[in-house]
This record gives sequence, structure tokens and C-alpha cells, in this order.
Amino acid sequence: MRVRADESGGAGVVPQEWAEVVQLGFGDRVHLGEQYAGILADEGIEWGLIGPREADRLWDRHIVNSLCVMPLIDVGATVADIGSGAGLPGIPLAIARPDLRIDLVEPMQRRVDFLSMCVGRLGLEAQVRVVRARVEEYEGHPQVVTCRAVASVARLVELTSGDAAPLRSGHLADTQPLVPPAELLAIKGERAEEEIRAAKRCLQRRGLTADVSRPEIAGRLLGTVVRVRAA
Repeated sequence: MRVRADESGGAGVVPQEWAEVVQLGFGDRVHLGEQYAGILADEGIEWGLIGPREADRLWDRHIVNSLCVMPLIDVGATVADIGSGAGLPGIPLAIARPDLRIDLVEPMQRRVDFLSMCVGRLGLEAQVRVVRARVEEYEGHPQVVTCRAVASVARLVELTSGDAAPLRSGHLADTQPLVPPAELLAIKGERAEEEIRAAKRCLQRRGLTADVSRPEIAGRLLGTVVRVRAA
């Protein structure tokens, strides 16, 4: 399916400047990407998951940026998108990679309801599961963990290693740590290297290593990803 490039700025249609990137990223599921953008611009703003000022930059700041984890994930992997919120990066990733099985992990009921609505409307039920849980409570065993705008690298390592701060009940979660063996892909910004330096001791104690990746599609930088793996 070919991208309907838009020069008028309509939220549900791909902007001209990102047409090639979106076509290569979403392939024959571009229409689902456009439908999701429309949901974000409508219910996403109405439900308070997306700020009103974000409507004009949904594609470059949110949807295209979410695709930066796509080239870093092996074929057929199981993925947990923690703190999924409005479904970023989990839903764009699911659209772009139908080979993946993805859990959208989110503790807030309002956001869970929104995610469930998105998954149903986009017809992704066979591929995507919405899980209401805090990271510490999540009992899945994914091969890859993704997140965007959730916490610092050090805090993410604590959360996904099973030794985070106590839950409200006063007891630590008795669950299988996500990292390792899972690989953590955290979408970050300009302070990615600084966050890795700040997490150095935390990483060393757990036998982990972290590096920065900046994937591109069609020569365009999609975003910055911190990859945390077993050393």
C-alpha cells in the first residue's frame, strides 16, 4: 500500500517529509499507522494521553520516533513495552513488525482502556496483548523490553532486574527479572550517554552493558536508543 503523502498537515495522513520513511517502516500496513495517528489526534488528546500541542507533530516526534527500535529486534521476538501509555513505541512497532508478539504493559486503567480500544480498532488482537501491571508485577518473559519516556537508565535497570523499590504491599515483586535475559531498548534523547555513565555501577553490579544506537531508515535518523544487554 502506497503512502498518501500529505502537505496540509492532517494528523491522520503521513506528512510529505516522512513519506519514504513511513512507507519503508510500515510497508503494506501504512493504513494502520495512519489510523493510529488519527486515534492519537482524536481520543488520545480527548483522554489526556497526548497533549493538544502534539497534534501537529505526532508523526515525527512520536510515531516515526517509535520506529527507531524496529531494526534492533530479531525476527519473531516476544516484546514487552513497559509503561506503554498511549502505545508508544509498542503500537507503531506492532504495525511495522507483524512477526513480533507484543505485550503493552501499563498500570493505569484509563491508559489500559485506551490501549485496548486501539488494539481492537486496529485489528491487532492476534499480535498484541494489553496487560494492566506495574513493571515489578509483570510476569511475562519477553526476549526484548522496550520503553519510551519512562525513567532513567539506572531506574529502568532496577525495575526490570527484579530489585526495584517495594510495591505498595510492602513486599518486593517475586517475579522473573526481565533483564537479563531480555534485552532492554530504551528510546532516549540527547542525554543518552550521560544516563549510561550515571548507571555505570548499577550496570556493573548486574553484569550488564549499555551502548547507544541511532538507527536510520532511508538515510533519516529515527531516534536514539540505549541498548542494555548481558555483558
